[in-house]
Amino acid sequence: MSASLSIEEKLDAVLKGNHDISVSIQELKSSNKQLKAQNEYLRKELGTFLKLKQKINKEPTRFDAREEAEASNPMSSSSEDEPPGRTRMKPRFQANSNDFRVEIPEFEGKLDPDEFLGWMHIVERVFAYEDNLDDKKVKLVVLRLRKYASLWWTNLCAKRLSCRENKIRTWEKMKAKLKSQFLPPSYV
Repeated sequence: MSASLSIEEKLDAVLKGNHDISVSIQELKSSNKQLKAQNEYLRKELGTFLKLKQKINKEPTRFDAREEAEASNPMSSSSEDEPPGRTRMKPRFQANSNDFRVEIPEFEGKLDPDEFLGWMHIVERVFAYEDNLDDKKVKLVVLRLRKYASLWWTNLCAKRLSCRENKIRTWEKMKAKLKSQFLPPSYV
């Protein structure tokens, strides 16, 4: 056997390499076609999801639905149609004069006094804006507690129940409990 290849052998090697490249290109085209099909499917699914999300966001709240039903019902009475002496009941929920929603931020219960005080300040500002009843304030704050803060509150309520103590129903009492838990005693 000679160390150098003949021209025919070199040509065969080049053709075999070209064939391998051709097969590789075909595999890439097939793979690309599959990826395009997957991309199109995901694009359609995303479109469906976004439409559903928009529909959910546009659905009226229970209060809005009641208002719309009253407005569309010609038999519903307005304050002008009612006989004297009868007052119309006001709905439980009344929108603020600015008609926008203010939310209490979540609190996870990290032992960072500055974060806690910042959160507490925001909660106080929200309550000053919304004029909520005191027991409603407690419920609203409980809904925004997360992670450790939520576990701590659940534990506190369970301990009070087992010791036959009253539930914490006022914001001032809850605020004192939160401060005693999430602020160090030496914090000024």
